[in-house]
Amino acid sequence: MLISLKSMNSSIDLQLDTPVCFIDFETTGVDVLTDQPIEFGAVLVDKHGVIEKKLQSRIMLENINSFNKEAVKIHGIKYESLKDSPTQQQVLSFFFEEFGYNYCFGAWNANFDVSFFKKMCHENGMSENFNKIHYRHLDVQSVAKLSKSLGIIDKNIKSLSDCAEYFNISRSSNHNALEDALICCKVYGLIYSKFAEAIIHNNTTSF
Repeated sequence: MLISLKSMNSSIDLQLDTPVCFIDFETTGVDVLTDQPIEFGAVLVDKHGVIEKKLQSRIMLENINSFNKEAVKIHGIKYESLKDSPTQQQVLSFFFEEFGYNYCFGAWNANFDVSFFKKMCHENGMSENFNKIHYRHLDVQSVAKLSKSLGIIDKNIKSLSDCAEYFNISRSSNHNALEDALICCKVYGLIYSKFAEAIIHNNTTSF
């Protein structure tokens, strides 16, 4: 199932150099070379953090042998539920048609999610499309770790679940690509706000 939604009323109050498309994948495993994506979520925000578009889609999986039982425990997606899903090429075509190219990617683990996206593009003859996207991607877990080392966050953050718990953001027991992209977007906005507050406080107390 492909779903594209617009929500112009949501905001995470940012000042960005370029729009950001927060993405998340559910996959058959963690190895980008051998595993496959089975669900994709994307949230596009403008330079001010206003959510402009959302996308969620399951992705057809042709080879059941690549299905990892441990991964199923995380996302709860079973092979049988993917039989009527769009192909990788259909998902990518729809994504680029709806979202265009004027953004960089943001993700909790940008190396993981952007690598799966790039692999999809490469295997479906869309590397040219991928290369049109701004290449300086936003790795939110690195931002979270930096905020901990600077004392902006007073908890040792190791995962998106840790961040969701810290900021009192509800999260489903089974991972969901769109939900996780939205949580990642919200977490980044909240960390950004904490950095802004700390800067204002330091400037105030320095006088």
